[in-house]
Amino acid sequence: MLQLLLLAVTSAVFYVYHGGFQAASVWGGGVIAMTHTLLLAWRRSGADSGRVLSGAESLRLLYRTALERFVLVALLFALALGVLKLDPLALIAGFITGQLALVAGFKRTD
Repeated sequence: MLQLLLLAVTSAVFYVYHGGFQAASVWGGGVIAMTHTLLLAWRRSGADSGRVLSGAESLRLLYRTALERFVLVALLFALALGVLKLDPLALIAGFITGQLALVAGFKRTD
């Protein structure tokens, strides 16, 4: 929810100063950040609900998830910039806003 709220505010600011296309591009960056968050949540729930992993298995899962995240974000940026032709500055602003919401909303579960 925090991601959506911050994206709405950022999109509104871009709309006021730059117009509708840039505001939509902010949402494009936000969708990339939210997709990234969903991948992390999916991998975490799978790791939490599965059997206990050894140290080597946990490390392999960590590296695999990091690679998946990198590839997913790179492909979505390529799609947004190459195919959809979204505004680069607004796209990155939306992505950063979404990522900041992820960091700000992080809660320890120890």
